[in-house]
Amino acid sequence: MSTSRLPDPQSDLPAAQANWLELDRSPHAIQFYSGDDSLLDSLARFISSALEAGDSVFVLATQTHLDGLAERLRASEVDTDTAARKGRYVTMEALQGFARLTVNGEVNRARFEEFIREVFMPLEAAAESEPKAVAACGEVVSLLWAEGKPEAAIELEHFWNELAERVCCRLRCFYPIASFPDPGQNELFLKLCAEHAAVIPHQSHLRKVAPRGKVA
Repeated sequence: MSTSRLPDPQSDLPAAQANWLELDRSPHAIQFYSGDDSLLDSLARFISSALEAGDSVFVLATQTHLDGLAERLRASEVDTDTAARKGRYVTMEALQGFARLTVNGEVNRARFEEFIREVFMPLEAAAESEPKAVAACGEVVSLLWAEGKPEAAIELEHFWNELAERVCCRLRCFYPIASFPDPGQNELFLKLCAEHAAVIPHQSHLRKVAPRGKVA
């Protein structure tokens, strides 16, 4: 886990933007948020920059977050419709993903591998970047944590890390900071962070960075 690249809340916009772009390139980042607006602004930038680079994108989120992302991406003229027709942009509601990745509410490796074959690998094949890459963001792990299953969330994070060793991908997980009332003293919280290459704090104190614009 690295926190050396976190944006300085006192920094000016150019420096903060440079740090955000570096975090967006992290192979596996965890993002904590205190409100949907800051989360959705960050994810919209992550998605638009990935599509612009020719990567495929997979979004696994609650319907509320999917709707908010769609609104922001349309407002920024990000052409997700064309990307979707090319097989480069796929969204899935988090509860549907939860059902596909678990058995009796527990993370299942066979289900995970099946999910990767059926959903993730076609996205990799459709990517127009070189090397082909997939940017994925999701919150099934957050649902597991909210259900009182932190060990299962950490196990699923580990599965994603193993995937990142096999294929070219950038992963972004996101959790509400309210799920961690005392993170500095929580051993499980530290284990969760240790599964990631970068940690992004909740962003209410940071100035917004808009998505980059039109992509196909």
